[in-house]
Amino acid sequence: MKSSNAENSAITIQEQIANYNAELLRLRQALDLAFPREARISAPERAIFPLGAACRDLFEEVIFAVSGGFGQLAFRSVRTMYECVVFARYLSLHPEKTADYLANFYSEWAMVARNIPDADKGMPEVHQAISGQVPQYATGKRLDLKWSDETTPQMAEGMNIPSSFHAFAFDYASMYVHPSAEFLLRHISEVQPGGVMRIAAKSQDHEARFALRISHALILNVLGLRLEYALSSALGECLEECKRDFFKVWGYQPPI
Repeated sequence: MKSSNAENSAITIQEQIANYNAELLRLRQALDLAFPREARISAPERAIFPLGAACRDLFEEVIFAVSGGFGQLAFRSVRTMYECVVFARYLSLHPEKTADYLANFYSEWAMVARNIPDADKGMPEVHQAISGQVPQYATGKRLDLKWSDETTPQMAEGMNIPSSFHAFAFDYASMYVHPSAEFLLRHISEVQPGGVMRIAAKSQDHEARFALRISHALILNVLGLRLEYALSSALGECLEECKRDFFKVWGYQPPI
């Protein structure tokens, strides 16, 4: 991904957010227009709308994390947010997969319940509901959470998401979700002779800005998808202004 004027600035991430408060408020206005607390949605949006609303909440998580100086924490929200956007875009192109995606709800709970001793006695209603929806759970067979023949990278490639963007929003961000070597080394400043280890206390502003601009691009993308289903001149005008704000903040056009 390209570097930006904002990233090269000497100011802290908190100062940067304060400097662009008007742009942030405008983006939140667009999100309120796109994902109100109550909305009438079409059948194809049964999964797309909730995924978009989740992106709104995840974006706020990113803002909260970077405002507190926790750039690495923000990347965990970025990783989830990216999959929400990819899944939403994929389902918009393959609405026939919506039922399969939603049916995964029961399989996910089956994965949890199968490792709870005596789930049939401790949570009988849940056990009964899952058994009726997931035959493999009821018979003790292996559970499959697969709802599409395509993996997340394959979905992204099919939607022409740049491979470089995917590499950072998915692969790089995953390093902060799992306890990878990168994750561990980021927390160590040095190991001295004799096995004395010092925990890092350096600024996470670099990770914070990185996570912020990835999530900024993602939220604009999901706003564009919402506009395809809910035609609104107010949302359209606000989104166009938010895209100009992206260039103003980062110095280049949204990459997706």
